[in-house]
Amino acid sequence: MQIEISQKIDLKTQAGAVIYFLQRMDIQMINDLLDDKYTYQEFKKNIFIQKLGHALDEFLSSGDTFLNCYTGFCNAENCNYKCAGFSFIGNNSKNYLDLIIDIKDGVVQDIYECTIFKNFVGGVEKNRRIEIDKSEFRLSSPF
Repeated sequence: MQIEISQKIDLKTQAGAVIYFLQRMDIQMINDLLDDKYTYQEFKKNIFIQKLGHALDEFLSSGDTFLNCYTGFCNAENCNYKCAGFSFIGNNSKNYLDLIIDIKDGVVQDIYECTIFKNFVGGVEKNRRIEIDKSEFRLSSPF
């Protein structure tokens, strides 16, 4: 099921806003929204933001202007089985990023990639997986 932001995500929460700005590939707003006290995908926030920014740049360089968002879950029994997440899929390239977003009381506690992700609805078209962890980190990060 594709998420219609106005209907499914509460933009009054920090988590809803993070998802909203992920769809719009706005790394500055994501940086502003995420809390410095948490790690994301086991990286300090500034490193995670740098890597996520490079992943989002891959979407942009593939001609994407927006990431469609589909709900799903981790389907690996030896991992984070059934943890909720989202597929973010480029509107032109169909490249994708599958993320588990750990949310508690409307606040993002963690974000990490999922390699064995299953969408709740079938027929979601995906092309090439974009990986945060393989994105280059540069020491000259503005974050």
